Amino acid sequence: MTEKDYKKVPVDENAVHQEAVLQYGYGYRHVQALLMVLSLGVGYMARAHLGVTIVAMTSTRARHTESVETIANSSLRFDNTTTLVKNASFNLTQDEGTTVKVYDWPKSTQEMVLGAFFLGYGTMMFPTGLVCQRWGGKLPLQVALLVNGIVSILTPWLTLWGDWRALAGCRVAQGLAQAGYYPALHSLLARWVPLSERGSLSSYVYTGSVLGTVVAFQVGGVLGASSWGWPATFWLAGALCLLVFVLLTIFGAASPADHKNISEDEKNFILGRIDDGVKRAKARMPWRAVLTSRHAWAAFAAHVGSGVAFVFFFTQVPTYMHAVLRVDIKSSGLLSSLPYIASFFSTVLGGYFSDFLTNRNILSIRNARIICNSIGSVVPAAATAAVPFTGSVPLAVGCFVLSLATQGLVHTGWMVNYMDLAPNFSGGLMAIGNTFTNVFTILMPLLVSALVTDVTNVYQWRILMFIIVGLIFFTNLFFVMFMSADTQQWNDNVEKKQDDPQNNSNETEVTKC
Repeated sequence: MTEKDYKKVPVDENAVHQEAVLQYGYGYRHVQALLMVLSLGVGYMARAHLGVTIVAMTSTRARHTESVETIANSSLRFDNTTTLVKNASFNLTQDEGTTVKVYDWPKSTQEMVLGAFFLGYGTMMFPTGLVCQRWGGKLPLQVALLVNGIVSILTPWLTLWGDWRALAGCRVAQGLAQAGYYPALHSLLARWVPLSERGSLSSYVYTGSVLGTVVAFQVGGVLGASSWGWPATFWLAGALCLLVFVLLTIFGAASPADHKNISEDEKNFILGRIDDGVKRAKARMPWRAVLTSRHAWAAFAAHVGSGVAFVFFFTQVPTYMHAVLRVDIKSSGLLSSLPYIASFFSTVLGGYFSDFLTNRNILSIRNARIICNSIGSVVPAAATAAVPFTGSVPLAVGCFVLSLATQGLVHTGWMVNYMDLAPNFSGGLMAIGNTFTNVFTILMPLLVSALVTDVTNVYQWRILMFIIVGLIFFTNLFFVMFMSADTQQWNDNVEKKQDDPQNNSNETEVTKC
């Protein structure tokens, strides 16, 4: 062959430079991931602690005049209309010089208070998704942290003034502010995490919800039974939200391009793995393409199933353990946290193993997502179905631990799948999925109140848990049948502005769905 037989191919200098930084160690993307973990953690603490705190808020005089162990082992019963002491809310002295108000709220009222958060959460989901799409994920996180910090600190006094209606109003306000949490996180992850680290770094960030829930249950149980009383839990959650707000404001950035100190090598490593080198204008959500995509609906379905299951765990499990298993509030906080501790480790390990298998072509990305999501759905459903058939505290806790430990794998299932389908619109997809999920979570208190009229009746809990299990099975089956891990064509529903040094002018290409 002569030199004329060879076809000359232009060399892309940018591609050569990207090849030189295909591996990059710890950097500012990990700092951003840590800020996301802290933001999600304190947000979930402010969100989830009421599942335990409300037990202290609605405990009765008898519980504090007798030892906790006596009450836990007694045959006293609770239902949604009767408590141990039938008089109205009263002042309760726990330790000398400390007075905490305790309320006589029936189970139906408690369910309305617990569900109030999701009323606000679902209402603002679409607007905050649009905000994330236009301005990035940092701003919604800042708003959520600031509002939740202030509201949490004020909640005890507002509840003293307005009883359960004021508490429900505070929870609605917190839900409104936190509506942008997951859309914001997905927007930040899509910009900061390269494809080769998508499973591991994303799952690391998602553990913030687990850590926040564990801390919430622990602190809610300990402070609720202490001389400080249940108001201290609200104050601590509020202070932590404000602290992380300050950290995010100082050290956070919406994208690598907005970060002042990131190195060019790390920036090229991130952008070279999640972007095609094209400068993109502001993207508009391709609503018709999204809502007619069966792959998107598969992710939405799995989102609904696992979301409802998770909400059931942190709102109803503490009540079940206290009323059915006769575990006191302090132990309830400890034992209710064990499943989330297990979930933390399974989430992190699942993300790293998913990246390990896909980066080495042992599993395709699609199969990895299906396997992780199925394990995170089927095993929790089976374990939850077994709980109401045992009266053993260790066995029931073991089922809860197994359930949430394996449920952590959905973080590398449907959650990461939003970024697989459309990195440019992952925040918007999360907002849509969260909206559908919150329709179900808003209805959950109504379902619980209708089915569980006596919280000590294990047969009523059994019916409720079977309904939750059926929903989990169905939504995972739909996900397995119709999901895809390929980037969808409508992901490129944006204007592309590309500077080509070989051309005398800039080309603008518009891709439409």
